[in-house]
Amino acid sequence: MATEGLDVDSSGVLDNGGSHSNGVENRNGNNGKDHGWKKVTNLKKQRRHELKGIAGSVQQQEGEKNGTKESGAAAEFKGFQALETEAAERRNRLEARIAAALAAGESGEEEPNAEAGEHQPEEANGTVVAGEVKKSKPKKANKPKVTVADAAAAIDPSDLSTFLADITENFASVPDVQLMRCADYFARAFASITSAQFAWNKILRESPVAKTIEVPLCYIPENVSKMMGDWLAQRPVEALSKFMLWLLKEVLEDSQSQQSGSHKGPKAVPQPSGKTKVGVLVLLAIALRRRPDLLHQQAGTVRSQFQGQDKLPTLVWMYGQVAQGDLVSGMYLWVQNLLPFAVGKFSTPSSRDIVLQFVESVLFANLKKARPVLLNGHLRKGEKTGAPSVPRLSDASFLSCRLNCDKDDHKMVCTAYTVQLLNIWGEQATERFQSIYPVVRELALAGKFRSKATRAVAQQLLPLSLAALSEDVETLSLEAYNNFSWCLSQNPECYKQWEKLYLENQKASSYVLSHLLNDWKDAVARLTPLSDLRRTLQAFRTKHKHLLQTAKQSPELEAQLKAADRTCKALEGKMSWVPSCAKASLTIAVGVSMAYAFYLISPDVNPWKWDGWLLLSKTHPFI
Repeated sequence: MATEGLDVDSSGVLDNGGSHSNGVENRNGNNGKDHGWKKVTNLKKQRRHELKGIAGSVQQQEGEKNGTKESGAAAEFKGFQALETEAAERRNRLEARIAAALAAGESGEEEPNAEAGEHQPEEANGTVVAGEVKKSKPKKANKPKVTVADAAAAIDPSDLSTFLADITENFASVPDVQLMRCADYFARAFASITSAQFAWNKILRESPVAKTIEVPLCYIPENVSKMMGDWLAQRPVEALSKFMLWLLKEVLEDSQSQQSGSHKGPKAVPQPSGKTKVGVLVLLAIALRRRPDLLHQQAGTVRSQFQGQDKLPTLVWMYGQVAQGDLVSGMYLWVQNLLPFAVGKFSTPSSRDIVLQFVESVLFANLKKARPVLLNGHLRKGEKTGAPSVPRLSDASFLSCRLNCDKDDHKMVCTAYTVQLLNIWGEQATERFQSIYPVVRELALAGKFRSKATRAVAQQLLPLSLAALSEDVETLSLEAYNNFSWCLSQNPECYKQWEKLYLENQKASSYVLSHLLNDWKDAVARLTPLSDLRRTLQAFRTKHKHLLQTAKQSPELEAQLKAADRTCKALEGKMSWVPSCAKASLTIAVGVSMAYAFYLISPDVNPWKWDGWLLLSKTHPFI
């Protein structure tokens, strides 16, 4: 059957106006005579070629209008001028908007892009950055800085009173929970204080000790401080003691974290939080001032657990709080826990300075008032507050307070021992200790004659006195001799101690014997009864005789032994003269008494037939 209007080729494919039966255009131009095969083409590439052809024809037409003839390559290049023209116009519009914004005073408002619908920012030089406008970020509002005084003033006394009453009632059987809840209350009250507003380590490092101990209680209202002190004073002793040690640990950990966070460098440990535990400091200061005796009892625990140069400023602050509440407890803690930092082998100039600052500005700030208080409280629960100073003072006591120095051409000329002391202590520290030494010595040696406390001090001080006498410094030896003779007068056991140390300290012992002989009147008044001294001198002479007979000594030591033996013999003679005089006086008195008694009981009026002016018969009671 023939179809009208359609041509059928030999392959059976219908051809209608050069098109295949499947509607695909015959692009080969072979009038469908491809035997059913189709040519696959890249549509995108073909479209680009078509656009180039159109652009070339446009350029050719424009060239013909201008009367110029350009090559095919030039025509193809100018095909992009339309795009460049469009971009130039867009840049002109942007520059016009930028100029208008600058003329308006750079208000900072963003103008929309009419074409792209975007913002295009400009750099400082007025150029556009990456074709986009960076949106200006709104500045964060600065939080108001809260000081310690502001946070303390915000504490409502009535609210605090209600809170304390509630926890006292609700946790009556668990005082530990009461104290911890109280710590939480103060932590919340000062939670907004950061290390920037309250640089605790900087305060400890740069402020004098006298000012440091007033921080942070100087910011706390008096009624709040008094209310908390009264409440803490009613807590059980055991719970409050543990609570104060916990507070101290928290303060030290916070101080160390701030120190580690302040270091610069790759190994710096960042501070976990910028908060400073002001609430803990406030609570610890109130507790220490109200109950200083608790830390007095825990002095050994604090000394063993919280020692170190890095902890010293915080410990000084803590002991200062104790001294504000009880001066005697503060003195005890200074002697026990602080003085070793000044006289020990690990002492440093900074540690010596802070230890001396404590005693100068805290304990002896007003010496007229402090001296009687310390002397009256030298015994605390049977323990002498100044006694531990004797073994710890060593060089810091009489060994460094009397320096044999002369001035020559405005320069200090000292003995070798003095130079050694000045190298250890520093000239300024030595002079500062000299000013406080008399009071420290008075406190250390205060007490009843031959009491239990003074006997213990005497046994501790005697070896140090012998060591000081061996230095052969005149003024130092005089101070050591006074301390040595005081030891002998307070404890008879010191004579036996002297006998054991005699040969090891031959030179110092000879000095003591010579002073006893030269100042015999004072020695008798101080060392009476003399029985212990007599026995000790006999023991010394026995040692001299044994050493001189059994072994050959050096000429110098032999001369010292002979001189010491002569001194002992002279002292024995003085001691024997005293009882001889006493015996003679007693014998005369007894004889006179017996004669008078015979006269009184005689029946004769004048038994001895006295006729002279001395007629005792007139006084006869029986006549």
